[in-house]
Amino acid sequence: MNVAIIGAGLAGLACGCELADAGHRVTLLERRPWAGGKAYSFVDDETGGTVDNGQHIFMTCTTAYIDFLRRIGTLHLTKRQRRLRVAVFDAQGRRSDLAAVPLPPPLHLLPSFATYRHLSLADRARVARGVTAITRVSPDRRNDFDDVTFGDWLRGNGQSESVVRDFWDLIVVPALNCRSDDASAAQALFLFHEGFLASAESAAVGVPMAGLSQLHAEPAVRYIESRGGQLVTRSAIEIIDVRDGRVEAIVTAAGERLVFDAYIAALPPAQLLGVLPESSRAQPPFSSLNVIRMSPIVNLHLWFDRPVLGIDFAAFAGSDLQWAFNRTRIAGAEDSGEEHLVLSQSAADRYADLDKAQLLDLLMPQLRRALPAARSSHLMRSVLIKEPDATFVPSPGLRRPGAATPIENLFLAGAYTDTGWPATMESAVRSGIQAARTVAAWSPQTHPAPVTVA
Repeated sequence: MNVAIIGAGLAGLACGCELADAGHRVTLLERRPWAGGKAYSFVDDETGGTVDNGQHIFMTCTTAYIDFLRRIGTLHLTKRQRRLRVAVFDAQGRRSDLAAVPLPPPLHLLPSFATYRHLSLADRARVARGVTAITRVSPDRRNDFDDVTFGDWLRGNGQSESVVRDFWDLIVVPALNCRSDDASAAQALFLFHEGFLASAESAAVGVPMAGLSQLHAEPAVRYIESRGGQLVTRSAIEIIDVRDGRVEAIVTAAGERLVFDAYIAALPPAQLLGVLPESSRAQPPFSSLNVIRMSPIVNLHLWFDRPVLGIDFAAFAGSDLQWAFNRTRIAGAEDSGEEHLVLSQSAADRYADLDKAQLLDLLMPQLRRALPAARSSHLMRSVLIKEPDATFVPSPGLRRPGAATPIENLFLAGAYTDTGWPATMESAVRSGIQAARTVAAWSPQTHPAPVTVA
């Protein structure tokens, strides 16, 4: 079949690789000059270094994403822990690590948690009670809690407001890009079951050593092209022309009318609604897409004249700081004597309207207090990158669409679709594979002639 994939983000790339391997002719249509969607990199003009639009991590449990990297030949460009270890600094610079040891869950976290000094002994006992409650919810009962927030679920299981804020949100905010009071309890329970309680290794963190474009987009495009597919950039879709229950063509902003056997929309919900005809937008599941809330992520890149963190990454408790990633160390470039940190702020509604100077004024004093080595350092350069609609919010009661749609030859891919996973790179990859396999199982009634887009 000739298949058009609208959108060359991670979901579209994973979909294209899967279809290409199955022998289908793939055309990726991307409105921007590059592929990668919300996971791309560029070269900073001043430093000459590679800068990602956002800091991304994965875990051992994200098996589809790891297999995708293995498929396109770039898994070696990542740095992976054997088991979870995260340094957590409080506002005064005191460090406590959360680390897994080779014991059965949940005992694998017990030794480090027993000495975790950012919570009182009473609060640690509350967290232990919460973990026990999570283990008592079987996977087939998670959806019973889909209509309540994780915050309410936690409070119903003995967690105080301060423990929700200072411990549970330390994990939930970067993982779900929202706070416990905004997330479905079912989705948060999934996160803890799959990520932290499945095994002693499941939550081990992986980080890209190379830029995201080098890790995902460029090798995936080469993979697709080597199997007869193509990427067409600067190809914005104006309308998906639907007639008699099927897509007849897609029309670009330049007025080109392109015809394929099947069409996969790998677009964010708002963009998808913008290219569907009004009659289709009124149909389920499209009619429910406008209720999907999006959440911003803000990344502040900082270049210091000396090492200030000294480890790959760290989390922060009791301040505005959330996570810091040492891109210099992760890339193995410590010999430079300088250090490139990324401060990643998820669920960043509070920070999304601040400019760079305001963010620096807010975060730099807190960073210097939390990291003693930063106090005598000189900040040489900073770059602010905002993703206003970075991911969807897994709100209580949210019904996510599947790959198939009521339009016969139109299919959906994207992290927001019903993969079971939160808005992660894992969900994006799974959605692409799911869409590709749904298309492959579908038999078109007609077969238009092959299309080549100039």
